[in-house]
Amino acid sequence: MEIQDSEKRRAQNLIWNAAEDYSFTPDFKAYDENGRADLYWNSIIGAARRICGEAALHTLFSSFHGCLDESLYEQLVWLGLENAVYQREAARRPALPALRRSYARRVLALSRAAESDRLLDVLQEAHFRRALGQTPALRPRDQEILDALEFSGDLDGAALTEQALWFLRTYFGFVPVETQAREAEEEKKKRRVFSLRKRHRADLPAVRGFGYGFGEHILSEGGGKDASQPQRRITDLTAAQSEEALRAYIAAYFGTPLYPPRQVKALEDALCVDGHKGCHLYYAKGDAVLDPTVRGYAGSQRRAALKQMEKNRAAYEADSVRNRNSILRLTARIRNALMAYLQPTVIRSAVGTLDAGRIWRGVYLDDDKVFTRVMQSDPGTLCVDLLLDSSTSQLDRQETVAAQGYMIAESLTRCGVPVRVSSFCSLSGYTILTRYRDYFEKDQNQRIFHYFTTGCNRDGLAIRALCREMADAPCEHKLVILLSDAKPHDVNKLVDGPRLLEYADEAGIGNTAAEVRSLLYQDISVVCVFTGDDEDVPAAHTIYGRNFARIRSLDQFADTVGTLIQNQIRSL
Repeated sequence: MEIQDSEKRRAQNLIWNAAEDYSFTPDFKAYDENGRADLYWNSIIGAARRICGEAALHTLFSSFHGCLDESLYEQLVWLGLENAVYQREAARRPALPALRRSYARRVLALSRAAESDRLLDVLQEAHFRRALGQTPALRPRDQEILDALEFSGDLDGAALTEQALWFLRTYFGFVPVETQAREAEEEKKKRRVFSLRKRHRADLPAVRGFGYGFGEHILSEGGGKDASQPQRRITDLTAAQSEEALRAYIAAYFGTPLYPPRQVKALEDALCVDGHKGCHLYYAKGDAVLDPTVRGYAGSQRRAALKQMEKNRAAYEADSVRNRNSILRLTARIRNALMAYLQPTVIRSAVGTLDAGRIWRGVYLDDDKVFTRVMQSDPGTLCVDLLLDSSTSQLDRQETVAAQGYMIAESLTRCGVPVRVSSFCSLSGYTILTRYRDYFEKDQNQRIFHYFTTGCNRDGLAIRALCREMADAPCEHKLVILLSDAKPHDVNKLVDGPRLLEYADEAGIGNTAAEVRSLLYQDISVVCVFTGDDEDVPAAHTIYGRNFARIRSLDQFADTVGTLIQNQIRSL
């Protein structure tokens, strides 16, 4: 649809008038089915900016930018905002009720002609029937969705943002960052399947359908006065508040911080350099505490994480017999390897058990070492760090990964091997490392069931951060076991000199492989329990060499992981 410049200017003036601010370039303008500036909708858009604030609106619409259903989410959210803005503005703008009724009648006339049964069209028609005082005939589920969509005029900008995100999550399963990451993974799989012709998802056009008309959007590409600002993260409020707000959101979502801010800042200065420049770190305790003061979207995310923790435990108990047998077998495999590694050595000594065959050496050669002594190796010279990938790509394997992590940790604990268990993911530029148990917390393996997935995964930075912490490990020999699908992917770019590379595919795999090699150079053994798909096996080879094993069935878990650990113990 070609929109005339005169109509673009008119739409902008309508928005400015309603916003009572003429100093900005609107991100969005609305037109009717003939391409003319829509008087009612542009008034709503301008009023929404004044009521909600530019930052809240930008944050909200940026949250689902890039989704396959971005256009649907956008139109649904505008319907909800329209309801809230109208309730706030009707009393102070006498012309608004008449404009709304006129628009509603036009919607009903166009909907009768279209006869569409799409959910968006059904909800829009029903919403504007209500605006005319009519009672729409809706199925119970559709009525429930519409009731939730019609946001209250009592909400301010931040509350409207939280309400909109709650609505999209509850009824459409949308979670900021997670949904984009999951769809990106699915798209990568499709491209691999149809590799003869490289396929890319097309960006949405600047002018596209909006209701029964059109909406003009500022795209992120390009420059000039109509170019949009860089996309903000979901928790940004203003440029000055963004980092503080994001840290507060992460703390509410992931729970109590493990380290004080000053210590984290020192770790960031040391670790977030080179390819990870511009990234941040957050260390969480991995507890199951729900702060009752946390509300809104962060609170709903935290509650969803706690529910997943319950699912992890329930899934483990559902197969408790098999899982406990796996622990027994894995414990036996590890203990046998340790016994071989810790094989007692008989040495000659000046004290100990007399060796009759060597008495002559004492008489004729003045050799006092005619005794033997058994020297035992120190069983405390080995400790293990278990690192779980908790990114969205593991979403369908959460219960399985939690069970595998628990079984490995429990087996090592029974063998007297100090083990520390952590998970990692990345969210809006932060790599989050969650600590479930430390080396000598022998009774804390149950906390591994607190595992849940979200966001992306910057494997290289997570491994680098773990390596830094292992410097203080209480053992001479160190082993890292990763449970990973070998799919590094993060929204923050990889800094490669003057270039910025996508942290995915070759660049992400190469960076992760380099960080693994840095562990090996420090005599830290690294193995991977591979949880990915067939197409990711080459990536696992690149990162871990031969030191990885794929678990195709939990029935094979003990033998496969046992062999992997045995080989590493024998090579110490």
